[in-house]
Amino acid sequence: MFRARRTRYTATVEAISPIAPRMTRITLGGPGMAAFRCAEPTQWVKLFVTDPLDGRSVGRAYTVRSHDPAQSRIDVDVVLHGKGPAARWAESARPGEEVSFGGPKGSFRPVQDAGFYLLAGDESAQPAVLTIAESLPSSLRGTVLLEVDGPEAEVAVTPRADLDVVWVHRAVGRPKGEALRDAVLKATVPSQGVAAWAAGESGAIRGIRRHFTEGLGLDRRHAYAKGYWKLDEADHRDPLASD
Repeated sequence: MFRARRTRYTATVEAISPIAPRMTRITLGGPGMAAFRCAEPTQWVKLFVTDPLDGRSVGRAYTVRSHDPAQSRIDVDVVLHGKGPAARWAESARPGEEVSFGGPKGSFRPVQDAGFYLLAGDESAQPAVLTIAESLPSSLRGTVLLEVDGPEAEVAVTPRADLDVVWVHRAVGRPKGEALRDAVLKATVPSQGVAAWAAGESGAIRGIRRHFTEGLGLDRRHAYAKGYWKLDEADHRDPLASD
């Protein structure tokens, strides 16, 4: 079986906007994006850029943080961790630069009988978590747990639903993901009507996934947990979660 080829789009960097000390928002637009559509939360594109270190073309997956079809424009938020080719590109990118991307892929649809959502993610998953939080109906309650370095890395969140947004600050020197995992394990949720979604560092997500199904007793259809990246591994692909 061959995978269906995703449509490839050409785009121009229109703006670069720092939104936190280690995160920048890159706005892509132009006539080459006129046919692009992104209709659901958590959808992502594979962005193809040139590594400024060695000139190689590389592709990395990024959540579409927002899409303005009328202006043929999307925003992607990139973590400036300094270790990967896409992060290096984002730090050196300039308006007018041309890139390409394929997609979108992935989807999120809320569990119909859920009255409470538990959402969790680190910086890599923050855009996806926020697209969910901003899409949930106002009748839903829930908790959003977001791990960042500290208060200076927090961003504005404007959900429609009745969500408690909790910023989880990691201690200096502590591995990324552990604080998020601990916060999820301690989170108070109702005994019924719960759905959960989490993404981040693969090792931490493994413990969160187990807590969703064993600790909270959630049906797998109501619990999604995906490792977006893995410590000391480039371009990680989580075999235990689908797109």
